[in-house]
Amino acid sequence: MSDPDERPGFATDTHDRWIPRLYAAMERRAPALLDLRRTGGWAGLYENTPDHNALIGEAPAVSRFLYATGFSGHGFLQAPAVGEVVRDLYLGRAPFLDVRPLGVGRFAADAPRPETNLV
Repeated sequence: MSDPDERPGFATDTHDRWIPRLYAAMERRAPALLDLRRTGGWAGLYENTPDHNALIGEAPAVSRFLYATGFSGHGFLQAPAVGEVVRDLYLGRAPFLDVRPLGVGRFAADAPRPETNLV
């Protein structure tokens, strides 16, 4: 469980500020885990975009430069579908899912900021 109060940046120090929130979630979702002893800790960086959606597409300024990044931990879950999409982009085929809203252009200074929900 990540800490929603963590500020964006490059901090890699460990702390226990998020543990009470974790225990509250465990109490609701998996109370048997509360009986286990907690050891160690983890610190690391999340690879997220400002809108928390992945970047998938082909770079407009560099021919045939395909990208699929910005997933953080969700990349593992989405890898099979993203693999198919990147394959289709590479082969010049239309992917089974329109990934244009996930293109890097959405972060251009003059880009409109419509809300796009993908299911």
